[in-house]
Amino acid sequence: MATRSDDDSLQRLRAAISDLAAGDAPEVVAEARAEARARVRSLLSDAMSRSLLDSVEDELTLPALEDPVQETGPSPSPGDEVSSLSNEDGAWYVYGVVGSLELDHELTGVDGAHQVSTLREGSLAAVVSRVPAAEFDDSRLRANLGDMAWVEKLARAHEAVLDATRQKATVVPMRMCTVYRTEGGVREMLGREGEALREALEHLERKAEWGVKAFSDPSAVSTRDDDTADLPPASGAAYMDRRRRDLERKELSAGRVQEAALQIHERLCELAVDGLVAPPQRPEASGHPDEMVLNGVYLVEDDAHEAFEEEVSCLQEEFASLGLTLVLTGPWPAYNFVPGTIGAAW
Repeated sequence: MATRSDDDSLQRLRAAISDLAAGDAPEVVAEARAEARARVRSLLSDAMSRSLLDSVEDELTLPALEDPVQETGPSPSPGDEVSSLSNEDGAWYVYGVVGSLELDHELTGVDGAHQVSTLREGSLAAVVSRVPAAEFDDSRLRANLGDMAWVEKLARAHEAVLDATRQKATVVPMRMCTVYRTEGGVREMLGREGEALREALEHLERKAEWGVKAFSDPSAVSTRDDDTADLPPASGAAYMDRRRRDLERKELSAGRVQEAALQIHERLCELAVDGLVAPPQRPEASGHPDEMVLNGVYLVEDDAHEAFEEEVSCLQEEFASLGLTLVLTGPWPAYNFVPGTIGAAW
């Protein structure tokens, strides 16, 4: 026969279980939200890849212009202008656009066979090289983009050309696989986007893009701050209470980390001409085991980059107690600060 003591114990157990469930609920919701965000990012990435392939396909299948835009301005100096070539010589890969550029050394393009040069249209010049058209047609490009070795090789070569260009001139960078079938297509783009390109060149002059990523390691921060944390609980109810308090501390710590990420971004923006926050990358994409809580990109004047780097070091020291690690990268071509309409092939 159940006693009053048994009933009281059962009631306390039920209450403890209810408290535990209530304490676990925020963590379960947070995990579900994180999984949902990861799923959405994956779907968005797939959609963007399809959009890229469709855009490249459209550009590569454009018929040759019947009346290509005629060159204006003074005649190019030797080596400055890419001459008109037949379609058999391949497509045109565009790395970026400059106002002027002196190529005083040979620079190899992404295919490893053709040299980089410029194709001028009025006051603008596209930094270009020829590439095999077949390698960038629809079916081959779809297969190539699934080959990580091919993508990595192309990315390295693309960045090498832009880095060499950026050392000599302000450049509006184009995305990877910005390919035109004809010389006329490149000239038409320079004419159509001329005003936006000139404004972009003026805006980017003597500036570069820098990236700052912040990673959070929760294990580096203690979630218990009382002297009895390592003692065995006196009862089931005490264990439940401790469990609830641990979860509350984790939530508080997570809130502090998010607030720190916001402060880091705001303080870096004070030293930059412009700053943006990109979506966080998953560990397999970032190459870092910890959770990315900030993926910031900043347009920094060349004269201010030392102060910017010093501020990153100060922020690292200031927020290390929260388990944050800051990773600075750059300088890069200013991909994230170029109007999205520039470059019809992208």
